[in-house]
Amino acid sequence: MRMNTSDKQILIVEDNNKNMEKLCEVLKDIKDVYIHKAKNSEQAYRYALEYNIDLFIVDIILNTKVFADISGLKFIESIRSINGYKFTPIIVTTSLEDPKFHAYSNLHCFRYYEKPYDYAEFKKSVVEALEYTTPKKAKDFYYYKDDGVIYSIKTKNIVYFQTNNRITYIKCKNGKVMPTPYKSNKKILLELNSKKFLRCSNNTIVNAEYIEGIDKSNRYVMLVDGFGTLEIGPKLKKKFLEDFFKC
Repeated sequence: MRMNTSDKQILIVEDNNKNMEKLCEVLKDIKDVYIHKAKNSEQAYRYALEYNIDLFIVDIILNTKVFADISGLKFIESIRSINGYKFTPIIVTTSLEDPKFHAYSNLHCFRYYEKPYDYAEFKKSVVEALEYTTPKKAKDFYYYKDDGVIYSIKTKNIVYFQTNNRITYIKCKNGKVMPTPYKSNKKILLELNSKKFLRCSNNTIVNAEYIEGIDKSNRYVMLVDGFGTLEIGPKLKKKFLEDFFKC
């Protein structure tokens, strides 16, 4: 299933494969929704940083091998510490009763479901939660993962992205070029969620803040501070110019 820019994004954090499959089955016919799936808090946190999540569905127990595990609750606490997610709806699912008061009072969770629960009622809560999602904001940082480590770059310091041979290169304000794991242009734009980043060719996304001028006839972008020029793809020229003059 491919994600569209207009889709609401749900992140399900659940370590049990059967429970994950059941939740996806229950929610699959909700229109204009894309579901991300994470089995542990580390993977979930990476998704939260990379994407603009509209609703979190989190199981409190994410590691049954650990006695009295509440890693899901700790994940929620970490999410609430991120400005963009302070008021994002969170639905908690668990077999525990004790964390209920904490989840509602301190972490401001939207709903709390103790297993087993009614899936029809659960689905209604998901639809309701998606109606109350907060407006998405442009990301202040661009995140990427390399060798198991998550790195971040301030978006205001990114001049452009350029992809060659399945590697995404990031040209930075300080002149450095950072080779990063491949991401498609569509995925990069979804993660940035910013009108300032424009696709000017099949392999290049440019930050409009660094554009000094545009040569429409010869189809290239002139960048500030000696960062050179970038080609404008013939098929993308019209949309690129429209988006540039809007931002």
